[in-house]
Amino acid sequence: MNITLFGIKGCGKSTIGLKVAKKMKRAFFDTDRLVEDLFQITRRKKLSVREIYLEVGPASFRALEYEAIQSLQDVQNSVIAVGGGAMLRMENIEHLQKMGHLVYLIVNKEILKKRIFSASHLPAYFDPNDPETSFERMYEETESLYQKIPATHLEISEKKDEEVVKIICDLFPLDKPHG
Repeated sequence: MNITLFGIKGCGKSTIGLKVAKKMKRAFFDTDRLVEDLFQITRRKKLSVREIYLEVGPASFRALEYEAIQSLQDVQNSVIAVGGGAMLRMENIEHLQKMGHLVYLIVNKEILKKRIFSASHLPAYFDPNDPETSFERMYEETESLYQKIPATHLEISEKKDEEVVKIICDLFPLDKPHG
């Protein structure tokens, strides 16, 4: 079974996911990287997920994200980190549920805000003229939807990465490769 990490932008999905994969000796997949790879293959252009979002717009970006998640259908015993908006689409949730365990990484709103606003770029979907309102809207919409997804909910605001990694590894100790 796979372990899929999701949460609001800035919660640490990729960082934690990579560390969990390493500790459990599993493959690691980040859907943001898969989106970049798909875009590069189909458009023959290398861009970051932020640049892709700005170039193609929200609908086409979500379609690329869906395609990236579908490309994981044969993946087993891996750790997957999904982009912040991927779990807003029911087809993605259902697909990832069939593939394994879903883990919602919950981080305090103020910590997320600090992380997002201290990054070199604001998220592409933020209004550059009103980033505060964009953050509030994104947080409220996303958080309320994420709370409803059947998953293991982990509050990690005050925890060090190593603590979170240990919790996740301890939660799924019997997930051994099927032979």
